[in-house]
Amino acid sequence: MLMEASEHPDFKLSYRRHGNTLYFQVSGDVDSQAVRIAYWQEIVAITRKLGIRKLLVVDRKKHRPATQVELAELARIMHSHREIADRVAVVEPTPEFLPAVEHAEIEGREMGINIRVFGSQHDAERWLMYGLSDEA
Repeated sequence: MLMEASEHPDFKLSYRRHGNTLYFQVSGDVDSQAVRIAYWQEIVAITRKLGIRKLLVVDRKKHRPATQVELAELARIMHSHREIADRVAVVEPTPEFLPAVEHAEIEGREMGINIRVFGSQHDAERWLMYGLSDEA
């Protein structure tokens, strides 16, 4: 069952639990750093409340990718919450934005967040379930 999480005027955040994974979907027309920070903070609050340690986030808000400076800022903010999730998979459904969003993975991993960015939900789900052979 899909739950509505947000009443924020600039984005809609929905989520559902499937086994030991929380699936989030973000949508809306405003794509800014303030909105990005707001919905990630809401994801953190829901994750903390439910105690689910694997997250899959599909971000359908992209009108423009975040800059490297914005991604670094978001990673610094999320650093203090890194203990709430074992794995965070982000699905970027817009192929031309994938290279920019992959920078988020680099920034997040440098901050101790086990985050991966994927072009398909299937690949993200497989990583959440099984991991990769190069992980310790």
